[in-house]
Amino acid sequence: MSKELENKEIPSTDISKHKREGFTLKPPFRQLAGMSPVSWKDDRLPEMLWAVVLIGNLKREEALNLFRKVAALVSKRPELSDVTHSGMAEWSRENRLNFVNLLKESHPDAAKILQSLVIFPQLPGHTEWSEVLGSPSDEGQAADYLSKGVVTTLWHQSQEATDCRWIRFLCEIHGGKIKFSSQIGGIDETLRGVFEYPNYGDLRHIRPFIRSSEISMNMRNEDKKNEWPENFWKACIRSTFCAPLPRQEQRKDNIKVRHDQVNKVRHLLLLHYMKTDESSAIESRHDSIFGFGFYSLRLFDEVVATNLSRGAIGRIVLRSFVESYITLAYLIKKDDPLLWDNFRNYGIGKMKLSYLKTRDLKDKPSFIDEEFLKRITNEDRSEEFSNIELSHWTSSDLRKMSEEAGCKNLYDAYYDWTSSFSHGNWGAIRESSFAMCANPLHRLHLIPSVNIYPLPGVLEDVVKVVNLILSLIESQYPGLNCQIIDDPKPRKLSWFKKIYYRFRHRKMQKFFNFITRG
Repeated sequence: MSKELENKEIPSTDISKHKREGFTLKPPFRQLAGMSPVSWKDDRLPEMLWAVVLIGNLKREEALNLFRKVAALVSKRPELSDVTHSGMAEWSRENRLNFVNLLKESHPDAAKILQSLVIFPQLPGHTEWSEVLGSPSDEGQAADYLSKGVVTTLWHQSQEATDCRWIRFLCEIHGGKIKFSSQIGGIDETLRGVFEYPNYGDLRHIRPFIRSSEISMNMRNEDKKNEWPENFWKACIRSTFCAPLPRQEQRKDNIKVRHDQVNKVRHLLLLHYMKTDESSAIESRHDSIFGFGFYSLRLFDEVVATNLSRGAIGRIVLRSFVESYITLAYLIKKDDPLLWDNFRNYGIGKMKLSYLKTRDLKDKPSFIDEEFLKRITNEDRSEEFSNIELSHWTSSDLRKMSEEAGCKNLYDAYYDWTSSFSHGNWGAIRESSFAMCANPLHRLHLIPSVNIYPLPGVLEDVVKVVNLILSLIESQYPGLNCQIIDDPKPRKLSWFKKIYYRFRHRKMQKFFNFITRG
């Protein structure tokens, strides 16, 4: 079955079809009462291991012909309808011997392929399998047969897995365990497609019908748990080695941004700040609008300078950009002087809270400069007059703010996944720190990755959000006219500009040292 066809058969359920219950969005299957998931890979594949190794190591038509002989046996002996390994354990010894002999005699290579089952002492009915087939002379070859069978059937909708599920379903029909009403529209044609599979009917309909019917068989017997599947997977992981699956090359950044360009924009923003600064009094609105710009450019410059776009830290920084933009857009949309003050005072209260907590700690964090934190806490007013707000400064949340600010699309596109990296959620841990095991006998379990894999770059997204922030500043204080652009070639500053920037930096640094001295 082609991957394109598989994808057509299993479209992802749209989020609008999920039902909200409290803080949980449930997909349609989870909304059905009494419904519980059953696993082909974990539980049912080991139960059909005889079929798995045959379909994976014989030509498909040869394996299907062998399956049809099994179905013919069950049609004559309906009591043998359960052809799983655990089901066979409940047969008589004679019936198990007859079944294994049937498989052995149906194809010249069947015996050596099926010997791969004998290496598991926990296999239900192991005595009869071993008696008829004997032990494999080459356990390495047996493991290869086993691996090839498992890897071709591990995906529950693969053609080979569907073939194995078909023979189990067909045997249940022959055994009279499953009956269909002739009143159901099109059921006769569908059943003919099952009996003559895969040579009759529209397989785009027949295959999903087989799979859904085989699932329902297990849901009816979900209270009947067998030990064999778990024993099989445990034996596989104990006796074979892990091998990390090579990561597919992730998307690289399609643009280039250099420190010089960011530095130029930062200087232009500074000049515009000076130009629009009309008072030496506290100006919550003016300072906050430009502050978002400078903070974003600071983060952006660090991403560019350290080349962290393709690291986990890049995702964390992208989240900060998005939150900054939404907050700024919300403040501008409301444009309430009290709200601007609340935003600033909330930040001061947080600084005060951090300072007071740190002051009383014996084991102080090394990254906090206690003296500096105390000083900036008292910049606007004495800390004795600053409240500490423990709730959000707008009594809202970022999602609601994005809706009110008209940028919910940005929130939906960026915030959820980047938040996983900020909070250390499992998704972030999985993407950044684990690799899939290439050994099919380990059912594609995860192993920690020693190598640090590059993640898809965030630089284009960061540039997009930074430019949105600069555009918001421009909308409130026209005349800025600067954006971050693709800059593949470094631009050389003239000797005059080099001297000018160096002189201005030194001059401003001396002035800052003077006013903050003592």
